[in-house]
Amino acid sequence: MSLRLGSLLIACLFSTVITGVFTFADVAAAAQLPPEQVEFFENRIRPILVEHCFGCHSAAADEIEGGLVLDNRAAMLKGGDSGALLVPGQPAQSRLAAALRYEDETLQMPPDGKLPAAVVADFEAWIAMGAPDPREGAALAPRDIIAARALKHWAFQSPKLAPRPAVENQAWPTTEIDFLVLARLEAAGIAPAPLADRYTLARRLYFDLTGLPPTLEQVTTFQTDQDPQAYTRLVDQLLDSQQFGERWARHWLDVARFADTKGYVFTADRNYPHAYKYRDWVINAINRDMPYDQFLKWQLAGDRLDHGDDRSNLAAMGFLTLGRRFINNTHDIIDDRIDVVFRGTMGLTVGCARCHDHKYDPIPAADYYAMYGVFQSSREQQDDDLPLRLVDTEKPADSRIFLRGNPANRGDVVPRQYLTFFTGEQPAPFQQGSGRLELAEAIVDPGNPLTARVMVNRVWGHLFGGGLVRTASDFGMRSEPPIQQAVLDHLAASFMQDGWSLKRLIRTLVLSSVYRQQSKVAPEVAQADPENDLLSHARRRRLDFEAMRDAWLAVSGQLDSTVGGASVKIEADPPSRRRTLYAFIDRQNLPGVFRTFDFASPDTHTPQRPQTTVPQQALFLMNNRFAHDAAVTLADRQAGDGDTARRIGEFYAAVFARAPTAAELAIGTRFVETPETAELEHGPWQFGYGRLLDDQGEDRTVVRFAPLPHFSGDAWQGGPDRPDPKLGWALVTAEGGHPGNDQDHASIRRWVAPQAGEISIQGELKHPAEEGDGIRARVVSSRTGVVGQWDADHQTVGTNVATLQVQAGDTVDFIVDCRTNPNHDSFQWPVSLQLAGSDERSGRRKWDSKQDFRGPGPVGLTVWQRYAQALMLTNEFIMLD
Repeated sequence: MSLRLGSLLIACLFSTVITGVFTFADVAAAAQLPPEQVEFFENRIRPILVEHCFGCHSAAADEIEGGLVLDNRAAMLKGGDSGALLVPGQPAQSRLAAALRYEDETLQMPPDGKLPAAVVADFEAWIAMGAPDPREGAALAPRDIIAARALKHWAFQSPKLAPRPAVENQAWPTTEIDFLVLARLEAAGIAPAPLADRYTLARRLYFDLTGLPPTLEQVTTFQTDQDPQAYTRLVDQLLDSQQFGERWARHWLDVARFADTKGYVFTADRNYPHAYKYRDWVINAINRDMPYDQFLKWQLAGDRLDHGDDRSNLAAMGFLTLGRRFINNTHDIIDDRIDVVFRGTMGLTVGCARCHDHKYDPIPAADYYAMYGVFQSSREQQDDDLPLRLVDTEKPADSRIFLRGNPANRGDVVPRQYLTFFTGEQPAPFQQGSGRLELAEAIVDPGNPLTARVMVNRVWGHLFGGGLVRTASDFGMRSEPPIQQAVLDHLAASFMQDGWSLKRLIRTLVLSSVYRQQSKVAPEVAQADPENDLLSHARRRRLDFEAMRDAWLAVSGQLDSTVGGASVKIEADPPSRRRTLYAFIDRQNLPGVFRTFDFASPDTHTPQRPQTTVPQQALFLMNNRFAHDAAVTLADRQAGDGDTARRIGEFYAAVFARAPTAAELAIGTRFVETPETAELEHGPWQFGYGRLLDDQGEDRTVVRFAPLPHFSGDAWQGGPDRPDPKLGWALVTAEGGHPGNDQDHASIRRWVAPQAGEISIQGELKHPAEEGDGIRARVVSSRTGVVGQWDADHQTVGTNVATLQVQAGDTVDFIVDCRTNPNHDSFQWPVSLQLAGSDERSGRRKWDSKQDFRGPGPVGLTVWQRYAQALMLTNEFIMLD
């Protein structure tokens, strides 16, 4: 070895201390290269790779971009997902040189800024000399790199009970997790928030455990109970209630993407027969505290379990079958089932491996198609008394890999087996039918590091307003380690040791001091723990859609508390009074109110609901009939001859389960005793029937007018049926309408002048039928009488009035009668009125009968009804804490 080369290698070894990438294998490789080329690489190329490239393109990178690693010569020559990176000796043909030169907008490296021209020239010269590289070793595939990193991933390690840490404040902790949380708080110099008062705790517990507000009697009983075990007794009482299962069933239905319909399926039946029985099974299983491992096994493989003479548990398989049907595309249906199983139970995005190996997690495409074979070997069975379920096919079969997800381009056969990363190099193929039972057993195996963690995190999220892991259904390599990992792991290990009992887990959490903290936070704590990662206080939480709607029904005394049963359409007229849990979920035509209040999408598994604050939410609560009915019913329940203060107290007792403060009483008194002001504005148009009077009285009444009493949704008419027994065919629509059966029942559209001025009228009367004797139309002013008359007999005629003087309050009637008989007298008569002699600032100047057509205006509320509605719109009612 020459002195020069020896000096160079010493220098390279020294650089290892700095870069951590030079190995003794490289020394041997360097000896095979010309010394000047090794020196060029080590001085000009390697430092740039380390500084600018290894963050994204090294086996040690958090995420390997584009499947490209640059750790050695073999890896660089192999390239990444887009192909070869360089062609030794040909800079012009090398993508690396093009990327460094920023020649292509889609290929610019490094992405944070172009390197100096001298550096780019060095890389071009290096490629031209053959890309000499002393670094030896095989080019690891990204799959191998991911698997190696996954071995150290926090979520893939078995959870363990945490030892109790030492804390200074021995009086605060009541459970083991309190010690873990307090130790972190004390290390950060933060004191936990004081415990919330009993009123707050009662409201928090009732909503969290039952989804319903407490009554004044329930709150008072708890507040006055001096027994130290009063809180524990209340927790146990709520856990044992039927409403507990209803509340927590809805949380699971989000995971299960439950709906009563299939989505778009051409002309096939859109409904899932007996779908509601799956929901009822979930309610009953939770109320019975079915162990979570059994809970999952029934849902994945109930047909393979011993159910004896009780077939009710077979309804559990709706978990797999009640998803979207994707126009009955088998591949998408199976993909949906794989997704809901693994994201729902283990927090793994196995579905990402449908077209290629998972980019971030140790899940090859072969694993996906092993699962595909499981569900391909399961056929659907519709029983007369159960939701759609799965049973194994007579001849289960393995699947081939669909290359790039294309079912027409198939690769190797893969056996039906569990995920290879969690079973080692030689997983045992499933032997029992389709393998669903073996899959379920692998998911709930105590050695599985994910299943308990994922469920504990979901439960924590519902009780504390956010999960310990923010990505509730993705515990893979891209998930952030939870700051409170010791808490999560301790709870997961305890969950399994306690027999997978959901009730015991929830009981442990709500009895903790962490849960019982108040939400008010000191400024210095908010600054030190702005995201509440250290759990220094309780989070303020808004009620979800179900709890909010149920609370409106409960406090107004309308709630139907029947447990279980068929789904109901809560948007029906009149609205259903059942708990929102029992709403009929039509995944294709989900009512807008569900979307407005962040309901879980039934099209796919929902890890956690979004929380939006949009105007539509307030508009619904102020204007929807459901909200009005609740306010009216509550006000009517509190009606009486008592004084204002007593009635306000009754409202507070019903809505908030407490008495009003002096300030609240004063505000309420001022509200209800302020004189009423203007009536609701319904616009200048009215829709009715009547006749033109031949003998006008002294009051100059020209037209006898009565409003049509029934609105069908697109027409004003006499009643729900046509013809109406009393008013006959009289009808007014946006386009025109139909006259009644005689001259006393002409169709009338009335316009009331909102201001004085001169108007012009333009219109076009059309009688489209080829039969009948036609119609007669007249425009009649309450001030001047008939100002225009036209007959239309199978034709279209213009109906213009050049000028007409009106004063505020005058009426202009557009009357259509049947002449001699009402047969074939449907008509179209859109008209517009233009006010002359005013500018834009003076108000509205034009009215259009078609655009202004409307149904019934909102029903005005009395002052006490408005007061009831105002209380149910407050943050205190809509939010916890």
